[in-house]
Amino acid sequence: MIEVSSWIKANWLLLMFLALVASAFILLRSKPSNVASFDELNGVLAAGQPTVVEFYSNL
Repeated sequence: MIEVSSWIKANWLLLMFLALVASAFILLRSKPSNVASFDELNGVLAAGQPTVVEFYSNL
């Protein structure tokens, strides 16, 4: 049976890559907004501040 420490030494590059992917997913994902209605969205867009609008679809 392979010891854990020797397996980690043999696969350190793969483990670093997986840690990088997991970190990027956690740090770069978008958070849900607190805009609850279409009228509230129009108010936010008309406020005069730059706004990023992101659309998502499961298609």
